[in-house]
Amino acid sequence: MAIADLSLVSYAAARASASDDVQVVTVHEFDGLASHVPAWDQLANRAPQQIPTLLPAWIDAFLHHRLRSKERWLCCFAYREGALIGVLPVVITPHPILGISRPILRTPSDDLTPSGDVLLAPEYAGLAFCALLEEVRREIPGHLGLSLTAVRHGAPVLQVLRSGVQGYVRCSGLCSKFSFLNVQGRFDDYLAGLGNMRRNLKRFHKKLEKQGAVSIDRIQGAQAGMDFLETFMALEASGWKGRNGTAMADNTEAVSFYQALAEHLGARGDFEWYVIRVQGQVIAAQMCIRCGGSLMLAKIAFDEDYSDCRPGHLLTGSVIQDAFARPEIIEINHLSNADWEGYWRMTYDEYVDVQLIRRDILPILCQFPRAAAHYAYQRYARPRIPSRLKQAYRAYRRRGDRKPLRSADSRTVRKERLADPSSE
Repeated sequence: MAIADLSLVSYAAARASASDDVQVVTVHEFDGLASHVPAWDQLANRAPQQIPTLLPAWIDAFLHHRLRSKERWLCCFAYREGALIGVLPVVITPHPILGISRPILRTPSDDLTPSGDVLLAPEYAGLAFCALLEEVRREIPGHLGLSLTAVRHGAPVLQVLRSGVQGYVRCSGLCSKFSFLNVQGRFDDYLAGLGNMRRNLKRFHKKLEKQGAVSIDRIQGAQAGMDFLETFMALEASGWKGRNGTAMADNTEAVSFYQALAEHLGARGDFEWYVIRVQGQVIAAQMCIRCGGSLMLAKIAFDEDYSDCRPGHLLTGSVIQDAFARPEIIEINHLSNADWEGYWRMTYDEYVDVQLIRRDILPILCQFPRAAAHYAYQRYARPRIPSRLKQAYRAYRRRGDRKPLRSADSRTVRKERLADPSSE
């Protein structure tokens, strides 16, 4: 995809079929979503993207707890012969100058929802997407455009957009690489390719066993719901995130969001925890969310008193080992690109931002110059930025995530500096 691909290829045949064969239902209230959830769940779990942000429970939690001030939403469902073939949830944001009469539309996405992909049945992707867009135009005739954030490579909507969509100019934006790990194989073969990791994991585990009896468990079902979420939040807040003010417990909207996910997904077994205990005390926990054959590693926390035993490494290793042993799991997907993923030799898939701008004078004037500049930067300028400058910028951006020292560690550092003034 590229901004140079401004061809507005007609989808006349698909649109004609859509009007004859596809029925679209639009929902504006939460009560109206319930009747669509069973079919929505099935379609999301069969989707080739395999990402939990497509699940109805995730979208419901987002719409309840993650909308910004003055935003509203609608959700369109496309059916063919009684079967659900497409879902398009849309967040409606007033334009900063033109207001609500000329809103900007986007799929649900933010820092907790990294991908705003669109759920389409692959065999009817073009038919469904055309029908959904027509419905959006009827519902919000003055909208300037629709933005899709971090659409996974190979997603059905990208296949549709390659040919263009009538009435819209398509622009590409940021292309991100998020890590994933294929777990269809033998864990021992995978571990053998990690260098010293096997030896280090054994060493860390033996060191942890000296602290007391160690158990590593997977929690599913009702136990994985609200009760353990409270335990996780307390564990996370006890560490550097708590001292930094970036723990989940410090963000009431994030707490409400994950509580909703735990409530809706916990009972059905798609909200999981991997937990390390020493003498029955939780010292590390990993939040996981399932969608189809994918296991998303959402959040992790550990007790810093055991940091010399590398509980984060031990827990991640246990999650990966168990995933290899579970035939229903195809991949582990973190939906991010974190530094620690390099230890586990994860591979990467591309996720691209796409903006659809209405083919009218006002939307083109308001939206196209910015989209064109953004595309030019991503396509031509960004690849030419020196790697050292990129690293320096990333270090600057992450300065808020630096781990503040505990008070005990701070005293140790001060003593070392007093003993060796040259160290400063």
